[in-house]
Amino acid sequence: MKPMIRCGTMTGLLALAVLLGCSRKKPNAPSEDPYAGGIPKFVRTSYIEFGRIARISRFRSAVGGDYSDDFERCRSMKHCFEPKPVFDWSTIPIFTPVDGTVIRIVEEPAGSQVWIKSREYPDIEFGIFHVHLQNPLAAGQTVNEGQRLGTHIGGQALSEIAVGVRSAGGWRLVSYFDALTDTAMQAFRSCGSFTPYDFIISREARDADPLGCEGDSLVGGGRLDDWINLGCRYDIDAWGIPRFVRVNYIELDRIGRISRFRSSIGHDYSDFFEDCRSMKHYFMPEEAGDWSTVRVFSPVDGTVSRFFKEFAGTQVWIQSSEYPDFEFRIFHVKLLDSLSVGQILKAGRQLGTHIGSQTMSDIAVAVSTPVEWKLVSYFDVMTDTLFQAYQARGARERGDFIITREARDADPLTCTGETFGPYAGPTGDWFVLN
Repeated sequence: MKPMIRCGTMTGLLALAVLLGCSRKKPNAPSEDPYAGGIPKFVRTSYIEFGRIARISRFRSAVGGDYSDDFERCRSMKHCFEPKPVFDWSTIPIFTPVDGTVIRIVEEPAGSQVWIKSREYPDIEFGIFHVHLQNPLAAGQTVNEGQRLGTHIGGQALSEIAVGVRSAGGWRLVSYFDALTDTAMQAFRSCGSFTPYDFIISREARDADPLGCEGDSLVGGGRLDDWINLGCRYDIDAWGIPRFVRVNYIELDRIGRISRFRSSIGHDYSDFFEDCRSMKHYFMPEEAGDWSTVRVFSPVDGTVSRFFKEFAGTQVWIQSSEYPDFEFRIFHVKLLDSLSVGQILKAGRQLGTHIGSQTMSDIAVAVSTPVEWKLVSYFDVMTDTLFQAYQARGARERGDFIITREARDADPLTCTGETFGPYAGPTGDWFVLN
């Protein structure tokens, strides 16, 4: 878990960032103020992959240092974007929000600060902080909306963006959210029911709840909320499936064979994106032995989100604490102790045993995505170290346990309700362990 980095809070070697990243930039003003009544909503592209963001500081917040303009003082008039701690912050891409021209590059102790003048509205400039540039940039260079500038620098600082307007009265800072089109704003609404105003502390509200300043440092936090927490879902298509499961959910040395993801074993168990296939895994114990003594464990640190009685045993759903959009559903458990919704579990805690020989043990992994919930293979979320236990039992690769969507579509099953029809196709349903 990465430590929380407060925007603009740096010491030692990074003290220079106060001068470079948190000081005011005041270019020469034009002869008149064309945006006195408000700036146009013209930004169609997010400058950062916002789905990986946990929270965003509000315009005029107390986060970081004083970053104000010629009209206000002693407040942070930019936005800090704090990524979710589960991601490597240095992999988060940064993009050009508008068509425009690079007007300056400032080298910071933590990456580069890039300022871009809009081509469509030349009096409006965008400053993006702490960028690890993909390619060298220079003042005067033309950039296009959506062009990748590089990535965020990493865990030593938060990503920040400022938007400034050159006006007759001087340099005026506005919120990034003031400039977003309704379509661009809609993407943020997918992470919560937000309006642009949620990300902005009004001037009147800040004036009524003033902050204190010592130079460029803010002292005294005020009473207003500084952050907006996002509720973005995990985008598997954009970010891939993380490998974070380190513990087997069942005693592997008691298992003889495992059904493949998208097999015809059992019944239709599919998701919002596919249908008529079993998108979970059945673990069949060895024929010899009492199946009701096979122990079952929590595969992850997490929280009990649901449990209920089945025809055989109890079905237990566990929400991962590391990746909260990932939920593990374990079927047919004879509970060792009582459970409660909200109960915290540690990876490896014994839930109980498999119910017995009347059915097999099964596990499904469901992911809440920006569109809808999606099922993925248990083997896709295992660490390489955990998968070595299966390689020791004869597996070569994770694909041994997975029928691809393309292969299943080419060799479809038939369904009546949740019941599979007769099937005699070439696709194998089981992987037999040695």
